[in-house]
Amino acid sequence: MKLRAISSLVLLLLSLSAAAQDVRLKAIFGTSAMFEIDGRQRLLKSGNTSPEGVRLVSVTSENATVEIDGRTQQLSLSAPIAANYAEVQKAEVRLAADSRGHYSTTAWINGRQVPVLVDTGATSIAFNYPTARNLGLDLARAQPMTVSTANGMARAYRLQLDSVTIGGIKVHNVEASVLGDDFPQITLLGNSFLSRVDMQQQDGLLLLRARD
Repeated sequence: MKLRAISSLVLLLLSLSAAAQDVRLKAIFGTSAMFEIDGRQRLLKSGNTSPEGVRLVSVTSENATVEIDGRTQQLSLSAPIAANYAEVQKAEVRLAADSRGHYSTTAWINGRQVPVLVDTGATSIAFNYPTARNLGLDLARAQPMTVSTANGMARAYRLQLDSVTIGGIKVHNVEASVLGDDFPQITLLGNSFLSRVDMQQQDGLLLLRARD
C-alpha cells in the first residue's frame, strides 16, 4: 500500500509539472513557432510537444493552434497569450504596451490588414486619405465634416465600415472618419469600435473582449 501511495504521488507530481502555466507566442517561422512557456523559450514544429506539455497542433503565417491540458487554443501575434485553461466563452485579444505605453495591433478592414493604434481619445476609427484609398473606401457616399486635429481644423469625411475584425473579435457597422491628408500616420482605433467591446488593463496588458 505504501509503494502504491508513493507511485500515485509521483504520477500526480509529474502531471502537475507537465501543466504549463504561462504560454506566449513569440514568433512564427514557416511550419514552426517560438513560444515562451513558463519563462523558457521553446521552438516547436507542427505536431511536436514541449517538455511542459504544450503541443503545437498547426501553424500558419498568421496564427498557431496549440493544445494545452487537453484544450485547444489559437494564438496570434496580436493575441499571443494563452488563457489559463478556463473555457473561453467570448473572443478575447490581449495587447502588450510598447516602450511609450501605446497599444498597437492589426485590424482587418475590407478584407485587408491595417496597422492600428488604440486611442480612447478618438471618437471613431480615423484613417488618413492614402489608407482609405488603399482600402477602397467609397468617399463619394461619405458625409463631409470638419474636425479638430493637432494641426488645427481639417476637412474630413464620415462613413460606415461594414466590419472591423481584431483577432477573434468582429464588430459590424462601425463609424469611421477619413481625413483629407496624411494625418494620422497610423490608423486610430477609436471609440466607435472600443465602446462596443469590454476593455480591461491587467499586468501591463490591454484586454479586449467581445460582448456577444
